Amino acid sequence: MDEYIPCFACGAISPNIEGECHKYMLSSPGCWAMFGEVMAKEYSHPLYWKGHQFTVDAYAAQHVGKKMDKRAINSVHIHLAALYAIFEEELSLEAVPQFRELFSHFYKGKDLLKWLDPPKTFGPLTISEPWKNGHPELHFDITRRWARSVWESWSHQHRTIADLVQRIRS
Repeated sequence: MDEYIPCFACGAISPNIEGECHKYMLSSPGCWAMFGEVMAKEYSHPLYWKGHQFTVDAYAAQHVGKKMDKRAINSVHIHLAALYAIFEEELSLEAVPQFRELFSHFYKGKDLLKWLDPPKTFGPLTISEPWKNGHPELHFDITRRWARSVWESWSHQHRTIADLVQRIRS
């Protein structure tokens, strides 16, 4: 019988397994494995692929890493900025990778990105929802709802993220 436990980072009910995890987006091994399986679905089917940008940004924003790890700090900023651009500026999903690259290049080598205190909870949705979904036609809506709930969970940092995005636009 499979055993499941909550991921210590996002709360997703994930397989209780041993294994590798990301170097700075900290999670339980089971949660990281679920993310990998969702990525595999997204790379293998066009309807799953449509939700890919939501998956990447939502997962990263729910797995903040350690306070002193610059990679973790940068990651959270980049992915929250992408969620801001998607939900507040209506940036098309096709333009998100280029936006992330622009954001990253603008702030590279500058010591402007500081630790953002994460929310007490990241909202009701996690990687579990797209992982459990076996219907490609539902994946986009599931990942969009998940990404929206993650963005809303960071509401105490919305102004900070908006200001950082406006700097690269001016």
